[in-house]
Parts: sequence; C-alpha cells; structure tokens
Amino acid sequence: MIKLIVQVILAVVLVGTSTAQAETGTLLVDIAPFTSEIKLKKKIQTQLESGGIEWGQGSNRIVFTMVNKRFVNFDLPEFTRFGTQKSLELQAGDYTVTCIGLVFHTAFSPEKVLSKGGYFNENLMTVHIDAGKITTLKILPIIRKQATFFLNFFVPELLASTIVDGTESAQVSLNAQTEHSIKWDDYSEDLKFRS
Repeated sequence: MIKLIVQVILAVVLVGTSTAQAETGTLLVDIAPFTSEIKLKKKIQTQLESGGIEWGQGSNRIVFTMVNKRFVNFDLPEFTRFGTQKSLELQAGDYTVTCIGLVFHTAFSPEKVLSKGGYFNENLMTVHIDAGKITTLKILPIIRKQATFFLNFFVPELLASTIVDGTESAQVSLNAQTEHSIKWDDYSEDLKFRS
C-alpha cells in the first residue's frame, strides 16, 4: 500500500514537472555588431566595439536602458555586447518592451543630464513566447552622430524585431525620441526612483 502511494505521488510530481517545462519557451536576445553611418576614428571604433546594451526582464516586461542603471528602478542584470547573444527561459506569454533613452546634453551633474535628455519609451512592442519554442529579439545597433557644443557622442539607435519560426516582424526603433516619449521629469511610473 505504501509503495503504491509513493508511486502515485511520484507520478503526480513528474506530470507537474513536465507540464511546467512545457509552459516555458526561450527568449534569445541577439544583438548584431554595430554599423555606422559615419566614418569613425580607429580609437572610437575600438571603444564602440567593446560596448553593449544593459537590460533586464521582470514580470511581463523587458527593459533596455541607455541610462546608467543606478538611476533606474528595475533589475537590469544583463549586459550583452554588440555581436553577441543571450538567452533566457521564460514562461510562455506576452512581454512588453520598454527602452529608457538619453539624448546627451552638457550639464554639471548626471541628474541635470537626465533632466535635460532622459526619456521613457514604454510598451514599444510585444514579444510573444511560445511554449517549447525560441523567440528571437533581434537588435540592430546603428551609430549616428550627435554633437553637443565641443563634445561628440556616438549613440546607437536600436532597431528591434522579433523572429519566430523564421518569420520576422517589422522593425521598431527602441530608443528614438518621438512625440510618444515621456520626458524624464514628466515620468511618474515605477521605472524611476521617486524622489
């Protein structure tokens, strides 16, 4: 009798485990090597080649940031270099993508830089994770030149698309500042520390 009870419990545990595994899929974040619309000096090219993107996933969100993560109220443990990939096992379902962008302006403190040029692009796209499948979030970084007074900043525009079963979605610019972007000082939701 005890042996039968143990076998039943073991069978229930194994079924539960296989069901939980079947409900997960893989998110593959594939960041391409950057390209540049302008000719770069060798020193700048070398610096940019060692760069990458900070990001994290939590709840049903994927957040990328161009702002130093110490200013962001979200766990951002990933740093994926240009030309590399990172995969995460996630529960099947929909995940929204948000990017915290920055247009550089000269200022006397990081807080003033954020106040002048920081912004939030929320819910730009949805990434669907299917159980047992790989969903690729492909990001193409394109270096464009922005000049502020005597300083030149080279910031990549991040063009993102999803690929599932060989079908690619339309590209979305994650960090382009648009009329839908929320300025740093106007943002009052949970991605920013409240002062």
